[in-house]
Amino acid sequence: MSGRAKKRKPTSAAKSRKLKSRNTVPAKSGFDTVSQVEDGVMKVMMEFFSKEMLPLFGIKTKVTGVLATEEVQIKLSKGYEDFNLEMEDGSIAHFEFQSTNGGTDDLRRFRSYESSLSYKLKRPVLTYVLFSGHIIHPMTKLVDGINSYKIVPIIMSERSADSLLTDLWAKINRSEPLTRGDLATLPLLPLYGGECSQQERIRAAFKIIAKADYVSRSDIEKIEAAIYALATKFLTNTELSQMKGEIKMTYLGQLLVEDGRAEGRAEERKNTERERLRAEKAEAEARKAEAEARKAEAELQKLKKQLGLV
Repeated sequence: MSGRAKKRKPTSAAKSRKLKSRNTVPAKSGFDTVSQVEDGVMKVMMEFFSKEMLPLFGIKTKVTGVLATEEVQIKLSKGYEDFNLEMEDGSIAHFEFQSTNGGTDDLRRFRSYESSLSYKLKRPVLTYVLFSGHIIHPMTKLVDGINSYKIVPIIMSERSADSLLTDLWAKINRSEPLTRGDLATLPLLPLYGGECSQQERIRAAFKIIAKADYVSRSDIEKIEAAIYALATKFLTNTELSQMKGEIKMTYLGQLLVEDGRAEGRAEERKNTERERLRAEKAEAEARKAEAEARKAEAELQKLKKQLGLV
């Protein structure tokens, strides 16, 4: 028998463990990034355009203020709600933006936010959850012992991007001025259902916003930034490059172009400085080489004298 130990074949269980380790999905995927961008865009839109957006969701009570979204609990853990609004009737509208359907876990989390906020402010709280992506039938009610808890679902995919664009273009063709409320719908287009592609929606959004002559530049810049943020997540690099014309016409596009020019000028200055330093270094090295050559020549002449050659 050979002195070498016989190599054992891996068992099926070992193969399974190895395959599982190879196929492990990273904790942060591209989908998580898209979800974070959606949350960020929705928070910005709610902060600056809540009065215009709430009627889109069928909420008729008027907003009177924005509330904090960080709740410090007794056990020193923190709960972060997505958005809280103070309503005219004294209640609190608590918003959550969901790209995934977490079922009972999400409902328990929303319930904890709601109860903590209600206890702290001594007011009724109603939780609205905006479901985007392909979520159509989310869980909206949790029965826990003798208690039950409900949210108000807002299914974004049930709304039609095609109908919204048709209505906005009809308004433009009638020469009616676009309002803040009209523009506040544009960043929602990638989250709506409909037949038109994401590229068509975002291209149309940029074209429509260019027709807004009666909305402040500050508001337009915020909406353009929100549209562009979602565009970078829902479109490929090729699709984005195909929309350079529309983006350049926006305030945001002009800022990006100016930033690019400024970066180009800064890079040009850096290149000029690098060339100057390179030239100075080359000149110094040439002077050093010349000095060393003169020194070597002097030593050679000295040696010739010592040998009586000169």
